[in-house]
Amino acid sequence: MKLINNWKYWVFALIGWLVLILSTLTFDKVSYGLEYANQNEYYGYIGYLIGEGIACGLLAYAMSFILLYYIEKHITFGNLKKRNVVSLVLLFIGVQIIYSLILWPMLDVVQSISSFESEKSLTDSINWFMRLTNIPFFSAMFVIWIFIVLVIKAYDYNKNITLKQFKLEGSLKESQLNSLKGQINPHFMFNSLNNIRGLMLEDVGKSREMLTKLSEMLRYSLIKNDVNSIALEEELDMVENYIALSKIQFEDRLEFVKEVDPNSLSVSIPPMIIQLLVENAAKHGIANLIKGGTITLITNRTHDYLHIIVRNTGKLKIAKGSTQLGLKNIKQRLRLLYGNLAEFSIGEVNEEVVANIKIPMV
Repeated sequence: MKLINNWKYWVFALIGWLVLILSTLTFDKVSYGLEYANQNEYYGYIGYLIGEGIACGLLAYAMSFILLYYIEKHITFGNLKKRNVVSLVLLFIGVQIIYSLILWPMLDVVQSISSFESEKSLTDSINWFMRLTNIPFFSAMFVIWIFIVLVIKAYDYNKNITLKQFKLEGSLKESQLNSLKGQINPHFMFNSLNNIRGLMLEDVGKSREMLTKLSEMLRYSLIKNDVNSIALEEELDMVENYIALSKIQFEDRLEFVKEVDPNSLSVSIPPMIIQLLVENAAKHGIANLIKGGTITLITNRTHDYLHIIVRNTGKLKIAKGSTQLGLKNIKQRLRLLYGNLAEFSIGEVNEEVVANIKIPMV
């Protein structure tokens, strides 16, 4: 944020300088309690002090823009250079000298237009030593101003860095999600096409139906690859197509049972996450059993969570050399989307492999 281009800064800086000078310089002099010949002289002197304070504040306000211009152009947090800091210090000293040279003639003008009468100029009665003692006071005012400006700049810098970090993390998260999103297993596609080709010799109508289901799965995989959530009902259609195609190979060895809570159909879930669990159950469970088995899908919606359970007949065995890529994929996607609010587990219970997913209702 460029303060020099911000009208709000111009207004607040003007008010700030006037309040700062009047509250420290003018009010301090008013409190001296000097004696005056008459009331007019008193009011005239008070008027002069107020004019003096306003003049000092306006001059400081104007001179501060010299420093602000340099700070805006050369002082960059995160890339602060020593020579720029030294230059700022030298410029600060120069501004104080210019301020002092302009200030005293300006105060003569203030006295001339005020109703305060004196035999000679008030500034003439102040020797050079007394004038030098004012330099630390005005320098302190400028130091306070620089501190406030640098705090504003530091806050703005930190806010921008935080925003960029959030954007970077968001982009990284999106990239990770895109790389993890479910894709149809190439081996499944190859096997399905071979199975459909064999089915054509027996039942052309059914083979045409299976080709349609395979094309729907492909379209689903491509279209839903650009989104992070879909309705559970859409995912179930994908699972039904997968089961239908798998039954060409497994035939009666594969039984699929659904126990779906109707209230859960509209709940949003990551795409293809159930399909991955069902595929894992068929590939590593049912395929290893001579007599086959059953895959059971259960969904249950509570007030805070959606529970998804996929059970399959068999034992939990990790094949040698298996990377468990599908299960790792599910864990990472849930973590990226829901953090610690989602849960995933898989284990063996009563000669069945049971996978549990708990997704928060967000």
